[in-house]
Amino acid sequence: MTDQLATAAHPAEPADLFVRLYDSIADDVFQDWTATRWYADERIRRRAGEIAETVLDVGVLDPATTAEIVAEHGDRGRFVIMLGLDIALAHANPYAPSYDAPAMARTLITYLTEGRLNGPGTTGALLPRCAFPGRPLGLRTKAEFFGVHRVPQAAWNKIEHRVLPAVHDPHFSRDEPVTVGCAPVLETLDDVEIEFEKRHGMTVYRLRPMDSAGLRSRIKAIVRRLDESGAQLAVMPETSLSNALLELWKEVAFDTAGRDRDRRPLRFLMLGSGPLGGEDPPPNRAVLIDRWTGEELLVQDKLSGFTLDAAQMRLWRLPDAPPSGTAVEYARPGTTISVLDSSLGRLAVLICEDLGRSIGWERELQSVGASHLLVPIFSKPILEHRWEDQGAERQVAGLGTWVTVSNSLAVGAAIPEEDLPGTRYTCLVAGPQSLHRAAYATERQFGLARTGAELGRLPTSQLPRVFPGAAYDAWHRRETK
Repeated sequence: MTDQLATAAHPAEPADLFVRLYDSIADDVFQDWTATRWYADERIRRRAGEIAETVLDVGVLDPATTAEIVAEHGDRGRFVIMLGLDIALAHANPYAPSYDAPAMARTLITYLTEGRLNGPGTTGALLPRCAFPGRPLGLRTKAEFFGVHRVPQAAWNKIEHRVLPAVHDPHFSRDEPVTVGCAPVLETLDDVEIEFEKRHGMTVYRLRPMDSAGLRSRIKAIVRRLDESGAQLAVMPETSLSNALLELWKEVAFDTAGRDRDRRPLRFLMLGSGPLGGEDPPPNRAVLIDRWTGEELLVQDKLSGFTLDAAQMRLWRLPDAPPSGTAVEYARPGTTISVLDSSLGRLAVLICEDLGRSIGWERELQSVGASHLLVPIFSKPILEHRWEDQGAERQVAGLGTWVTVSNSLAVGAAIPEEDLPGTRYTCLVAGPQSLHRAAYATERQFGLARTGAELGRLPTSQLPRVFPGAAYDAWHRRETK
């Protein structure tokens, strides 16, 4: 009977056991210096290493052993076991440099097939870690002690999470940079259909790309230039998509794809966003595709519509805009956050206004540990130290994520130089300057393109780049017996 009670309270499977212990350990342990003292205690770390060796050897931890440790040491015992499980779970983490642990294969298979390390006996999710906050390590939060992310059920309910099957994965090397191509697509407001109307007692506006022969030709040129540049990841701006243009993007990308990585390395193509589907109002939807298959890997609806004020409408020279008041984006807001796991890391998309309105997604993306944010925008030109730059730096520091912001030329083409001085960029890539996190250091790469089909390049004429998900051992000490 004792063994049955122990099994019920403490699962044998390492991921399920970690979830139970993580949820049951007192938060006070992490809100003061208690866990920090325990973590520095060599005896505790040695015992955690012994537990890790046991799990790596047989794939489970005997529930009776767990019950005995918890009964004798309480929260300290829970912490010791969690440290040991964390070391073992690194071998089921595709972002970690850990190999040769066949006993952990079942946990890894669960992640690859079910999208989480834990099984149906526990709520929410346990995910491999692939990002760490881009700031110096001080007093760790509860989550920062471990190489996995515990996602509570409330956050998991808002997340559409998918793991890309290995057969379709680009297999980016975790030690090699990934080049990023961002094309403006839209050159002037003549490339954009803009409508203002009265709906529900307020002025609303609609934006969609002008489906013209010129724009279709430009899309084909963009895909060709992406191949010529060696880009592996591409991000197009907001208002690049309509139902018809989505199909064109897919067709062109797939028809020109080749299996020669040296000549055509582009795999992930974020097509920007636009009004897709037949709803009224439609969502402002972004689509990420696999260039080799044409498959939609990630679909994200804009979470927060943007409201134009009178000063912005005048500055942007929007045709037929009302002379006063505000205009509300006529789009159906999204309610969930899409996340894709691949060898690049854990990808998510924020559309323009979403980057600034973090209250609607930040807790969820922090809980899953997004490593890359793709941000299509339709706005005035990107300038240093403005909202895009500030928003990107905040996410680098808080989440440790790489942020890629892609803008068009359309709005900037309508604004005279004297009304918006400074170098006008079309893309920004920001990320942690170092995996070692010894300083508040963000690497910012500003790219500039002068036509819709050009790619935003750095002053060195190179494309910006990101790195795949952060390595486990750059942040955590890993000690086994």
